Amino acid sequence: MRFTGNLGKIKDLAYHYKEKVQGFPVLHRYFQRYNQYPLKLWYPETNNEHIVHKMVFDRNPLLVLTSDKVKVRDYVRQVLGHQQAEEILIPAFHISRTGRDFPDSIWKEEFFMKANHGSGMNLLVQPGDDRQQVYKLAQEWLSVSYGQEYHSWAYRDIPRRIICEKVIRDRQGKIPMDIKLYCFHGKVKMVLFYKDRFETPCRIFSDQFLNPIPGVQTNMDMMDQVPQYPAFPKMLTIAEKLAKPFTYARIDLYSVEDKVFFGEITHYTGAGIEKLDSYEIDLALGLLWKKENIHKNLSECREEIQSTKTRNIPASPQLF
Repeated sequence: MRFTGNLGKIKDLAYHYKEKVQGFPVLHRYFQRYNQYPLKLWYPETNNEHIVHKMVFDRNPLLVLTSDKVKVRDYVRQVLGHQQAEEILIPAFHISRTGRDFPDSIWKEEFFMKANHGSGMNLLVQPGDDRQQVYKLAQEWLSVSYGQEYHSWAYRDIPRRIICEKVIRDRQGKIPMDIKLYCFHGKVKMVLFYKDRFETPCRIFSDQFLNPIPGVQTNMDMMDQVPQYPAFPKMLTIAEKLAKPFTYARIDLYSVEDKVFFGEITHYTGAGIEKLDSYEIDLALGLLWKKENIHKNLSECREEIQSTKTRNIPASPQLF
């Protein structure tokens, strides 16, 4: 497994430097295909361009540590203090290097199995599930890198582990809603409420004051109203503390009744290729990457984009 991992890392590095020497042509093609406008990698303006720029050029070691679903737990303890961290960290039943050494006790209740070095590698495991199939999937995850075709640098050097976490459910027995807080320069500027991700998913975006933000991403069913959580002010405080060292970070949390639980920290949202509803909202979010706009909210940035003509950019970019 270690030899395979080292060989994969060498391949990832070779691909990165080959692309770099050539000016990242594949990355430009990916970006154009999904966003439908050309990438300005060296002089980013839109949110998605800034995300790609961060993946390619930002080498802050904290990006690696906080992208690691195992080591980020220590970061949460360091930032929030041991007592508050233990209140919000979801209990980990087991952490595995091999993906095939889960203790017998773990199989007696449900758990989430996750790979620590990427996104989307998670599985809800129930009592009675085929252990060999679970082990097989875990070892597949450990054998592959994540995001390197898009130059997602922070994931490349994470020591690969499998983490088995307790499943958090609400009073109705459902998985709680994902609450994703988009932070720019340590300030929450946008929130995504994402409901029923394992059933019929729907979502809604709001600002930090819980005012709905229309027209961000409407490619799935939208919720009628912004949810109200008693613990939301606490969530804002936690997110801003965890995001403080970063120009941009998305802090993923959950809430059950008055309790808050930590999910993960994401730096490369959608790898910069999740198309937004309009070029305008992409530009407006892009303005929040500038430190001089730290006191502006997204609505103000959107109004600025709508009113200014100095950029000489069409309302919708020309397709090539």
